[in-house]
Amino acid sequence: MSQETPIRVPAGMQWTALSERGIRAAFREGDVVLAVCAPIAFYICFYVPLRKSMSAAGVDFAQYLLPLIAVYAMFFTAMFAGDRAGREQAGGMATRLRSLPVRSWVPVAARMSANLVRGCAALAGALIVGGLFGFRFHDPVTAIVFVLVALAFGAAVVILADALGTATRNPELGATVLFVPQLLLVMTSTGFVPAQGFPGWIQPWARNQPISQVSAALRGLADGNYTSSLGVAALWIAALLVVGAVLAIRAEGRRA
Repeated sequence: MSQETPIRVPAGMQWTALSERGIRAAFREGDVVLAVCAPIAFYICFYVPLRKSMSAAGVDFAQYLLPLIAVYAMFFTAMFAGDRAGREQAGGMATRLRSLPVRSWVPVAARMSANLVRGCAALAGALIVGGLFGFRFHDPVTAIVFVLVALAFGAAVVILADALGTATRNPELGATVLFVPQLLLVMTSTGFVPAQGFPGWIQPWARNQPISQVSAALRGLADGNYTSSLGVAALWIAALLVVGAVLAIRAEGRRA
């Protein structure tokens, strides 16, 4: 009696099926709505108390603040990513996938597809609230580059969060671990105030850390300029993407 040859599903079809599952869950469980609302709340909470002091210093705060809110929206998306990756591990989905001929990069890529939807929703929320308070793009071309840079940064932090969630197998722990460095990076960046507003000893860090560089690049793009910060931000994003992809695939390959 001849042994039946197992059916092998192409990796592309596996990715498509898992992506559709993740995207449907993002809409069904309210992730997309929350992703839109979160940057709106962040923007209002920071804009209202700081607007007068920044305006007195001659800063158009609506224009100045939006790039940081876009960055913060990507961090918020990353917290979703870590939570979802941890849930898949804790819920046994990874174990079920391991029993199938699924390559280790496919679940990661599928989760990234769903996270892209969340990231686009979060960025849309940021741009909507910024536009209501007076934020404007200088021209369509730099506006497109702005969106691409923001989403690229989002992909970098999302895949790092995915690796963390997969490795810890604990949704709550992943979100907690992400919150502290995210908060420190944002609060010590030039996203809220220029570097001159910090004490002298911390100004070099505030000026050159990745959040400041990405925010400065986005701020320049919003004004129609390709600044030197754009190149630095691209290097940061590329490095984070490479590290995150390697860690995420390795963590997925070791799933139990």
